[in-house]
Amino acid sequence: MRNIYIVIAKQIVKEAGKIIREARDTNMFEFVIKEDETPVTPIDQQVQDYMTKRLRDSFDIQVMGEENCEKIDLTKPYWAIDPIDGTWSFITHENTSAINLSLIENGEVSVAIVYNPFTNELFFTEKEQPSFIGLLKLPLRKNEDVTVVNFKPEREKPMLEYLGGLYKEGKIKKLVSLGGSLSYGVCMVAKGAFSNYVLYFNTLSHAWDLSASILILRNAGGYVTDLDGKDIDPINYQGFIVASANTACKKRFLSMMKPFKESI
Repeated sequence: MRNIYIVIAKQIVKEAGKIIREARDTNMFEFVIKEDETPVTPIDQQVQDYMTKRLRDSFDIQVMGEENCEKIDLTKPYWAIDPIDGTWSFITHENTSAINLSLIENGEVSVAIVYNPFTNELFFTEKEQPSFIGLLKLPLRKNEDVTVVNFKPEREKPMLEYLGGLYKEGKIKKLVSLGGSLSYGVCMVAKGAFSNYVLYFNTLSHAWDLSASILILRNAGGYVTDLDGKDIDPINYQGFIVASANTACKKRFLSMMKPFKESI
């Protein structure tokens, strides 16, 4: 394992999380709506600036982030940061925001960290290595069946209605909608809390969106696919995404979703 990368990067992420917690405790911040109709606060930029400086001081590697993203050479290694994934949840005092950090090398994710500063859940992994939450190897529990489907409808009413129908038929035992960070939702599948997580990107995703959580889930024995069961590109992807805890959950849930896919 590239221990030095993980040790330093985790320290930087946890320190950034402290900035986020302290900012929300004071409740002394405003927000504006960006062109993509998502909110941003001064804390987003503050955290990104802090992490960028720390990463540049620690590693001779370029850095890109969601807020005021600088142009970088994508053919060379780079860190990708989302300082507050789930800013609405940060604003509304929910505990489902997260910091996303990934190292991209040769077009692949080699280091991945997702940190929820409010629950103190630190998920991390490296390429071709197990995934962990803190000192514990993931998953914490194995899902033998599709017992929980956690979804984020993103105003996709047809999908919401379809999943509701599966629930009424008893094919889904528990149907939950989790707001906030999409990457945190994927990590909850890796943890074993959910069997599946369905989300939708109506625009092309970026490296800071899901690349870290996808590697964490895949290294925990899970899958991140489209509705056809094909692995998605963790750096740039548009469309429906299904995160599954293991092979059994993937097969059974995608089978359930086949009529929905054929209807869209």
